[in-house]
Amino acid sequence: MINIHLYPSPFLNESRILREACSLSRLALFDRIDLVGVGHDAVPAIEDLQGNIRIVRIGQRSGSGLVGKLRRTGSWSRAVYQRYRDEKVGCVNCHSIATLPLGVLLKCATGARLVYDAHELETETNGLGGLRKFLTRLAERALIRHADHCIFVGQAIEQWYVRKYALRNVTVLYNCPPRRSVNPADYFRKAYSIDAGTPIFLYQGFIGEGRGIRNLVEAFAGLGGRAALVVMGYGPLADWVAAEAAQHPGIHYHPAVAPERLLDYTAAADFGLSVIEATSLSYEYCMPNKLFEYVMARKPVLVSPTREQSEFVRRHEIGEVTRDASPAAIREGVLRLLARDQGALQDALLRTADEYCWEGQEAKLETVYLNALGMRSRTYNHGHEGEAQHDLCH
Repeated sequence: MINIHLYPSPFLNESRILREACSLSRLALFDRIDLVGVGHDAVPAIEDLQGNIRIVRIGQRSGSGLVGKLRRTGSWSRAVYQRYRDEKVGCVNCHSIATLPLGVLLKCATGARLVYDAHELETETNGLGGLRKFLTRLAERALIRHADHCIFVGQAIEQWYVRKYALRNVTVLYNCPPRRSVNPADYFRKAYSIDAGTPIFLYQGFIGEGRGIRNLVEAFAGLGGRAALVVMGYGPLADWVAAEAAQHPGIHYHPAVAPERLLDYTAAADFGLSVIEATSLSYEYCMPNKLFEYVMARKPVLVSPTREQSEFVRRHEIGEVTRDASPAAIREGVLRLLARDQGALQDALLRTADEYCWEGQEAKLETVYLNALGMRSRTYNHGHEGEAQHDLCH
């Protein structure tokens, strides 16, 4: 019996899906777990991972605009459907609204259970509008009722979906890193010759509009050397950040790093930043992965006042919340955070990291499959094989 995870990407950096696959592999519910995405020139069409997990890349990314995207998605969906329609599929996981129509078709063809595992508020994403937004809303409203269970990345998004569609079988699965200790490091300080007395604030993740990037750069450029900013990641604003870094001595750009090394680099900063601009409802309700990465690395955080992340920071007392996402508000927040009792912040981070780790999320995933989906584990993996699969998730 096969478990299929559908996501229209080349699976080069999909840590959440990989963690879920590793957890399901340890439950031994399926003979094989296929992560089904699109082709990429730099990687093979079939890539075997540890245990019974593999990546299956079909077709290539091509086309632009609404018509091009619809054509590309339709072509990919037909190819995936033809590949799996006669297979013994036990469960299909749709990780975006774009894959939900395909998931429903595969459920009907194979009798599989269907999980809608939305990575954000799918119909209210940043930049989605016009006819594309109308079609997305129409598709989700028509098809979400076919899902046997829905998984969401945060409570605010879960509550929105429950109100919108009167859903009952729902679970929040935070994208937390596995529990681990992280040793402090001086990588950024040495790489950029940052003075030992200058605190380092790190932004890690996608470098694009809506993530507060421009405001962060302006804010730290006006701090007069009282703090340094490192922006680490990839995206359309990466070159702009690099150009600004060349003009301002307290601002630094670092390319994205491999997911398995992310916590080690995060440990080289003193504080974490998650300044999301509420440019869409999905951003307003988001619970960013980076927030959990900062917590696991024991880094106090400065966040903007979007709904769930601000409530999380206040409730656990692990940082400061800005009054808005403006440069002036960011500067004020930086200075407040620097004035906090750092020992108390570390105590709070230690407690929060112990609670918000992937091991706790994995237990919820197990409940979804064994109870909500009515499945039963054949045997748990033990010994060397189980340890190898656990390493892959880390």
